[in-house]
Amino acid sequence: MTANPGSSWHRNQDSSVALAQRLDRLARRLLPGGITALVIVLLAAPTGFPAATALLPGLVMASVFFWSVWRPASMSALIVFGLGLLMDLVGFASPGVDAFVFLLLHGIAVHARFGLMRLNFLGMWCIFAVLGSAACWLLWFLISLLAFRPMPLAPVIFECLLAIGVYPLLAAAGTWAHHRLANPEPQS
Repeated sequence: MTANPGSSWHRNQDSSVALAQRLDRLARRLLPGGITALVIVLLAAPTGFPAATALLPGLVMASVFFWSVWRPASMSALIVFGLGLLMDLVGFASPGVDAFVFLLLHGIAVHARFGLMRLNFLGMWCIFAVLGSAACWLLWFLISLLAFRPMPLAPVIFECLLAIGVYPLLAAAGTWAHHRLANPEPQS
């Protein structure tokens, strides 16, 4: 068997297209978790923005809830666990507290996602208000338990209200991103 001297190995166009498609799918899958992690880092940085760290639990809870319902592959349990640990590290909380609460919220959202997807925005917001408030109070309880003393109540009430108030903005941005991720513009 002799090799054709004029032919040489050329990279197959199909393999480069397939690689580009796989990378595109991976980027789309990691985008919600990556943006949430970036928001955590940016809001935890000393920027002088008032109450930036108070926004963190509400933003992360809203993000975890929204993406767990609409794109659970993009907000997997591993990503939620990583976001929770990142929150614990930047918030100086006991390691695992935020991760545990976020995983509970994620599990509830994924388990009930088909029922939640049938709701209108107001219904979804009400469900998140209940679950987000419960998550805030669970965080308060666990932190108080680990500190062996009750923590002040004003911050947890403030976090509940922030989580409920930030959800519509995050849901609007998330809905836009969800549609963009699902239906990208065709490439020319």
